[in-house]
Amino acid sequence: MTEYDPFSHEAMSDPHPIYKRLRAEGCPHFIKERRAWAITLFDDLKRASLASEWLDFTAGQTPGQLMLGEPSPHTFMTMNAPENRKWRGILEPHYSQTAARNEAPRLQELVKSVLANVRGRETFDVYQEYANKVLCLNAGYNLGFDQAQSLRARDLIDRMILHREKGQVGGGSPVNAAAGQELSAMLFEHVQRIRSDPGNGGPHGRVLAEAEIDGQRLSDQDLWAYLFSLLVTGSETTPMAVAGAFYYLNQKPDQKRAVLADHALSQNLFREACRYDQPTNMLARRAAKDFELNGAHVKSGDNLLFIYASANRDERQFSNADDFDIFRDNRNDLSFGVGSHFCLGVHLARVVGNLLIAELLDAIHDYQVVEAECERAYGEHLNGFVRMIIRPEWR
Repeated sequence: MTEYDPFSHEAMSDPHPIYKRLRAEGCPHFIKERRAWAITLFDDLKRASLASEWLDFTAGQTPGQLMLGEPSPHTFMTMNAPENRKWRGILEPHYSQTAARNEAPRLQELVKSVLANVRGRETFDVYQEYANKVLCLNAGYNLGFDQAQSLRARDLIDRMILHREKGQVGGGSPVNAAAGQELSAMLFEHVQRIRSDPGNGGPHGRVLAEAEIDGQRLSDQDLWAYLFSLLVTGSETTPMAVAGAFYYLNQKPDQKRAVLADHALSQNLFREACRYDQPTNMLARRAAKDFELNGAHVKSGDNLLFIYASANRDERQFSNADDFDIFRDNRNDLSFGVGSHFCLGVHLARVVGNLLIAELLDAIHDYQVVEAECERAYGEHLNGFVRMIIRPEWR
């Protein structure tokens, strides 16, 4: 049996070799010291995701929340049905496919303006200075923050969540704690601004502040939790996928030539980047009841690790799964989850991800990756580049 702990240095540095060994076991892997099942196979993860009666979402959604007792913000993301459907429904109209298409012109202008700030430079960071900045400003816009506030919030989130020392288990370092306290105070100040005038919350903050479900409205603490969760989820994973897209494309000369010649392939490129280097490495659930999954006898209260990064490289589902291939059919990947907690922002992510790739391609003849200056996230939850430097040949 494979030795596996999601908080080990090996797993937090590069988990894919471990996931390959776990998949070879052919069934969910039990981690005794964490009382957790690692679900690494595509079919197992999909089946468990669709069996909502098996799952309890209220303990959190990150490994740290379920297994280390880290705080879990109370939002629709940590609710079971039917509450999840009701509170998620408040925001769904803003994240529908139609809404994402309607937002495309505004998003394109935002992408162009951020790209203009790096245009002409010898090198720049595709993640930090481009894709992450666009998504950060967009998330802030939707919640009523100005640009300076949005960038400050994202910097604090990076120090609170992404900053990890080698071997650090969980997010409890002094750096993490100090950033968390500063961010918490900043968000509570914004809650009070929204309470004084819901229009200060932007389109999404306003609808949350004014929402009432079954006679209940959001408390200040709940509204804070939504601000925090939407800022985090709205500006991390899509930028990682965009950075990964340019990184891995650079390693495939034939595919790179095809994309540079036909920018419409940006959609294929973004989707394959999501599959190949899935930014949401894993989400955590808790078993609500006893059940059996592909030979695993899961007990009520066990922790469940839904490892999307592994399922998206399952050799049983994808031929040559460890090869980056923008021409493969990825319509059935699990990059945005499946089931009742399917990613709310999937349509927005695809629209803005494609825009980020296409606009940068339009601005360059070619590019090279500066390998020595690239850096990946270190941790158990997120997976991807947090620094990805390219040397572009500008048009």
